Amino acid sequence: MSPGEFAMWVAHEQWRMEQLSHDIAGRLATGRQCREAAEVFERMADFLRRYADELDGTTVVDGDTDA
Repeated sequence: MSPGEFAMWVAHEQWRMEQLSHDIAGRLATGRQCREAAEVFERMADFLRRYADELDGTTVVDGDTDA
């Protein structure tokens, strides 16, 4: 995923998370919504870690990081 695509995806997911936060506050959120949000957070965390590694010039090998 290119940095531009990544930025657009993050912006879209931010919008979805804001909608979910309103549903949670209003006690309207469903279990499915919460599970989907958790999956999005996990995927975003993975992408953010990989992107951070690219920015720092770090190579990831078998779960370890080597600079």
